Amino acid sequence: MNESSNSQTGLLSRPSLCAASAFVLLATAGLWLSSLAAGLFSAGPEAMWAIENALYYLPFVALPMALYARRHRGLSGAMRLNPLPVMSVLTLGLLGLLSVYIASAMAAVWGALLDGIGLHSPAGVAVPGDERALALSILTMAALPAVCEELLFRGFVLAAWETRGTYFAIGVSSALFALLHGNLYGLPVYLLVGGIAGFVTFATGSVYAGMVYHTVYNAACLVIPYLMGQGQGDGAELFLDAARVISLALQTLMMLGLTGVALATLWLRGRNQPDIGALPRARTPLEAGERLWLAAAVLAMIGTTAILLVLSGGGAA
Repeated sequence: MNESSNSQTGLLSRPSLCAASAFVLLATAGLWLSSLAAGLFSAGPEAMWAIENALYYLPFVALPMALYARRHRGLSGAMRLNPLPVMSVLTLGLLGLLSVYIASAMAAVWGALLDGIGLHSPAGVAVPGDERALALSILTMAALPAVCEELLFRGFVLAAWETRGTYFAIGVSSALFALLHGNLYGLPVYLLVGGIAGFVTFATGSVYAGMVYHTVYNAACLVIPYLMGQGQGDGAELFLDAARVISLALQTLMMLGLTGVALATLWLRGRNQPDIGALPRARTPLEAGERLWLAAAVLAMIGTTAILLVLSGGGAA
């Protein structure tokens, strides 16, 4: 893409860095507030997850962004609210399924390392007990989080940080996305999913690409254990014997190769998009207010991770 096109992309109306950091901070606070609010209800495990997610994502993630977008017109270009071709949707679905396997392998290795230093994994998301619970889980634990989180991180956060460079913005949005989940054991997986979601959003020129990929990944993490009748939502299992480790490594390499093909396909198809060019990283320093909001958001997320690790028994085993 030529420099004039890059300049036009850079001049799009964008969320401010302060606003993007404030949204992340609000989302972090919402984790605790929605959990307290959900405690007022009495229901089964699946219903409680649904209630808590609805109480979290709608008022603390979706609503603030909707109000901001209504007040600041013209954000759709920077947020890449562009249509997504059908073939890209199919490729993204395959990519989401491949990512589940790769994430499972990463979680196994990372979990073994943490176990080795005396930490142990907290309980994962319960597997749905029947088809009705599975459908409810897919809606409230796969689709709703994916849509809201992609709007936040690959919409607002990426668009705001893109003035410092597109690739840098993908990295920042992925790191903040990973920290928000407050799960030390899932950190590499969240970085992987966030990084791929950011790349496909950029490669296709559409934030809906991140939503499709993220939704398929989340749904597969629920459906696969349900069909197998065992496992947890994160798909993290420990492969302890040498033969299975070798087999896992070979299969993971194959999956990585297929993932590379899928990403390359999206990239090549997206070259026809008018805003595919990456913005160069700007050297302008952050302003005082931007640093304050970002520091508050990051510290809140790190604190949340530490507290959840202690509460879940993730300290010394």
